[in-house]
Amino acid sequence: MGGWTEGYVGGIDYIRAVYRDWSPALLSLALTLRGWRPPEALRRGCFTMAEPGCGHGLTSALLAGAHPAARFEAMDFNPSHIAGVRRLADDAGLDNADFLEESFADYARREGPMLDVVALHGVWSWVSAENRAILLDTLRRRLAPGGVVFVSYNALPGTLAHMPLRRLLVERCADGDGPLPDRIARAVEFASRMAARGGGWFGATDGVVERIEQLRHKSPNYIAHEYLNGDWTAFYHADVARELAAAKLEFAGAAVPMEQLHDLSLSPAKQALADEARDPAQAETLRDVMTNRSFRRDLFVKGGERLGPAERRALLGETRFALLVAADDLPEVASTPIGRLPFPQALYQPLGEALAEEPQSLDALLARPALAAQGEDAVLRALVLLTSLTLAAPIMPEDGFAERKASSERFNAAVLQRHRFGDTPGQLASPLLGAGVPVSRIEALFLLAARLGEDPAAFAWRHLSADGITLGRDGERCEGDEASRTELTRRHAAFVQRRLPLLEGLGAA
Repeated sequence: MGGWTEGYVGGIDYIRAVYRDWSPALLSLALTLRGWRPPEALRRGCFTMAEPGCGHGLTSALLAGAHPAARFEAMDFNPSHIAGVRRLADDAGLDNADFLEESFADYARREGPMLDVVALHGVWSWVSAENRAILLDTLRRRLAPGGVVFVSYNALPGTLAHMPLRRLLVERCADGDGPLPDRIARAVEFASRMAARGGGWFGATDGVVERIEQLRHKSPNYIAHEYLNGDWTAFYHADVARELAAAKLEFAGAAVPMEQLHDLSLSPAKQALADEARDPAQAETLRDVMTNRSFRRDLFVKGGERLGPAERRALLGETRFALLVAADDLPEVASTPIGRLPFPQALYQPLGEALAEEPQSLDALLARPALAAQGEDAVLRALVLLTSLTLAAPIMPEDGFAERKASSERFNAAVLQRHRFGDTPGQLASPLLGAGVPVSRIEALFLLAARLGEDPAAFAWRHLSADGITLGRDGERCEGDEASRTELTRRHAAFVQRRLPLLEGLGAA
């Protein structure tokens, strides 16, 4: 640590991942649900978006592929992160995105267009107070009136339970020698041995043993960046809201629509206590205290406009949704902080069947007798839950679909080629969603084989076996090439029957 990293962990890359939380259609839905007018540029797909601290930049790259009429600035001071995403951008023909190897201070000195959206994923907790001040200045100067900021951060009080574990990992890694991944593995093993002795903090804190066990299965890249940074701060929501207020930002609501439904996390009696607070930031913090929340994904707006009830209803009514799974894969129950939530078949069966036909607006769904009988509030609530659980998603307007389709196709061609040698980015761009669709490496190899006119099982096995990967079925390992190809033939048949139609319907295949 130290040097150009400014206390941020160096020498090991961050995990490669794509995040859906700030995709334009999802942002628009979350804002509309809370009664805010989404920026028109965001709804039309011609926005300007920045992602400071972008890591490998895969989210910005995918969104750039799915939104050719938008502009993207993504920066990270880790040169290996930027080198990789620039190569992807070149291969995918992304001429609407700039990937910058810069610090926050470098980026703050850069002149550029006004921004409609800024995404700050995790960095608020992982950087120094000085760097947060630099980010605030950037937001103050460059975020357009009506613009939106997505910010995720480690939250209090739920993170309090993690702090001794983090300190233990930091000290053990600093005290050891050898490559950082080896030191991390030894530190986690040491923490596990301490937990096995029980007593003290380990005995007094629920969930510690389970968290350590989870870390044993996490990559060292994840642990390094989540726990070992020199600056690592958890925040009460009210403190984040007051800090961002200096950039004229106002809390707009939870980025995950389901988290706006407070009855899923609080009993009526607890909600009544939160409602006693006059300050919205304090009310939100009280909810966090009563749920022991440890992570937040928040939206803030700069001079956001409030929608009247009729206009809010009109915007929600025209919002279209697409199903992301087969209708018969919708669950019967879902887990929430206050227990298991049933998905009644009288509502979810006709809803799933309708969305399986084609994307539908809320108004179109309510025109169906079976859903009209359930009531508007119940149908909207069901769509919010399905969206938040990644079982459904809001989609972009029809205007611009052809351009999004052509650009997404170029991006996906580059992504599929990368799956010859690994399992990332792990998502394809959907011109319908304007966001990503997860695919496994095997699914990506099946899609690439079809493009190349090769036998899918043989093609997939050639690449998987070259990496020393083995396959299994029902707990039994596939022995030999023939057994592995037979298993891949079986999986390909299931893929063609269930997954491929979904990917094609979303424009991702």
